[in-house]
Amino acid sequence: MNRFDSLALPMVKQLRDTAFLINVYNRQGIRFIETGKHKEAENYLGLALALGLENEGSVKTAEVYSNLGSMYLGKGEKDKALEHFLRALRLYENNSSEKGMGETYSNISSLYYLLGKIDEAIRYQLKSIEVRRKLDDKRGLANTNINIGQLYLIKGDFLLSLGHLQEAVKCAEQSRNGRMIGAAFSALSAYYSRTKNFQEALRWQTKGITVFEEIDDKQMLSRMYVSAGNLANADGDSAEAIGYYQKGLRLATSMDNKENIANAYDKISSFYSARRHFEHAYFNHKKYVAYRDSILEKSNLAKITEIRTLYETEKKDSEITRLNTLQQLKQLQIEKQRAEIAGNLLEAQRKQAEIELLSAEKQLQDEELEKQSLINKNKAQQLAIAQKESQLTDNQLENQKGIRNLLLALFAFFLLAGFTWFNRFKLQKKIQQQADLLAIRNSISKNLHDEIGSTLTSINILSNVSQKALYSNPQQAQEMLGKIVGQSKTVQEKMSDIVWAIRPENEKMESLVTRIREYAAQTLEALDIDIEISFDQELNDQDLPLQTRKELLLICKEAISNIAKHANASKVAISINKNRHTLEMKINDNGQWKGEGTGTGTKSMMDRAMQLGGSLSIIPGDFGTQVAIQIPLI
Repeated sequence: MNRFDSLALPMVKQLRDTAFLINVYNRQGIRFIETGKHKEAENYLGLALALGLENEGSVKTAEVYSNLGSMYLGKGEKDKALEHFLRALRLYENNSSEKGMGETYSNISSLYYLLGKIDEAIRYQLKSIEVRRKLDDKRGLANTNINIGQLYLIKGDFLLSLGHLQEAVKCAEQSRNGRMIGAAFSALSAYYSRTKNFQEALRWQTKGITVFEEIDDKQMLSRMYVSAGNLANADGDSAEAIGYYQKGLRLATSMDNKENIANAYDKISSFYSARRHFEHAYFNHKKYVAYRDSILEKSNLAKITEIRTLYETEKKDSEITRLNTLQQLKQLQIEKQRAEIAGNLLEAQRKQAEIELLSAEKQLQDEELEKQSLINKNKAQQLAIAQKESQLTDNQLENQKGIRNLLLALFAFFLLAGFTWFNRFKLQKKIQQQADLLAIRNSISKNLHDEIGSTLTSINILSNVSQKALYSNPQQAQEMLGKIVGQSKTVQEKMSDIVWAIRPENEKMESLVTRIREYAAQTLEALDIDIEISFDQELNDQDLPLQTRKELLLICKEAISNIAKHANASKVAISINKNRHTLEMKINDNGQWKGEGTGTGTKSMMDRAMQLGGSLSIIPGDFGTQVAIQIPLI
């Protein structure tokens, strides 16, 4: 465009066609906006307005104002951008240019979005939609509905967002514009991703991919494949996720697009890291870092080259423009003198007007050249600074690589140390488990020896004595056999208690309560003693070690047996509760104790409680006795 405008400009000036000259200046302004040269853009667009366009108030004037708004938006001067967009909008409205109105509403919406005013941005997008519906501009409607759908998504109004994005898909398909259709599908995918419906998001992303594959837009596809991989990963489909990641990587590699290659390696590294495949994760992370560093280095070199090229080119362009203007002034002076000689005063006045206009333009160019000279000096300084920055960045990259290698070495060391510690911990735990098992075996052996063995010895002695007295003293033999029956029953109960304590299915607190309830019923119901057992439901799933449940059961049995023998009670209440990390058990009766017994059973209960790290107290009262047990829970 610039090349053809440069060829056209001398002819336009020679023809003295103001409308053509305005178009050239306007296009030059657009060119400088696109290349980021905001000052030059402002100058050319100002020249277009100075040629009577500002007073004209036409659609072309509105177009120039709109371009100025875009230029100020690029500079970050949002207040001036809004001022010029509104000027353009008024002129489009005055000239009934609905197409210009629709585009300007969309521009103003974008400005309000950048200002963080989402509601205002939505309001202007709605105005743009209204105008474009009148024009039946399907492509414009698709674009505007995508924008407003994303605004509603930011606002969290998912229902309205979905409605506009679905409308965008419909309009895009009616426009039959492949890129717009793909963009609409991708925007709808973003909606479903935001609402955590990853399966639906992946479906729309896949449709978008199909469209971009049909139009062979490799640049978009290389990133969309990676995005689809992210969605499949979030949806839990690992195979599909890694398949998309690899497709994105292959396509980006085929185009040598380092940004997209780095992005793909980064996502693949995170994918493997999350699945604890650290070797693959580390390999892909190294690739990502290498491409990232390459991009940074390339960016710095490009920056230096761009500054140098701009410096040389702008200096030459300014000199050529200045020489062309001088030559045109000389030509106009000659033509003016010829007109005066020929007596054509009207032609001479017109030439004088052109000379004045061109002189003003030359003066502006000279001022601009002077400014440009200062700018060029500044750019030369920037070039030197950029070279130093590049050198500094290279040094920083080397330092970062050194630090990264050190961190990786430390990570490997800590990983090895952690692995060693973990194995040591497992070994210690195994040794502890074996020690616990040995202690349990020793405890069972001791119980069998102390409790069962002594009783069996007693039964053996009683059997021998009763056998000898069977004929000489039948009454004594009968007494001996009665004792044998009693002691046999005791042995059976003790064996039953040991077997019950050993079985792993009885490790829950609920099982202990059931066992206590069964024993209490067998012992007390025959004596017409009412039993009431209350149990804290928090303890329902509490695990009890073998020793704890065995000793607690024996304490309860001893307490219940003592009540049956000595308390003369009519009611027994047993409560089991949890107080933070302590198990509290209380056995209350309403009897009047006879004071019989040796106290051996009480001492045995206290010893058992102490073995469990707890305590047992017996509290007598006017209305019965309470046995209170407190055992720490592990």
